[in-house]
Amino acid sequence: MFPVPFRLFSVAVPLLVAAGALAMAAFPRQMTRWQIRGPDGTTAIEPSGTRILMMRIMGVVVAGLALLMAFASFAIFT
Repeated sequence: MFPVPFRLFSVAVPLLVAAGALAMAAFPRQMTRWQIRGPDGTTAIEPSGTRILMMRIMGVVVAGLALLMAFASFAIFT
């Protein structure tokens, strides 16, 4: 069997990845907003609607895979 720190690491990292991916899926505009300084002051650059939709889809997919990895590794290593 694997030592306890390795088992905890193999569960903690996918859970952190899942949390980040769900944050990206839930708040795509805040995660991709750029603030730049132009001649007229500050200008916000917003991503297109297609990019927002793809970020939401990929965030859910990545979170699902990360959760699958977390629970599968926990089941295999114990």
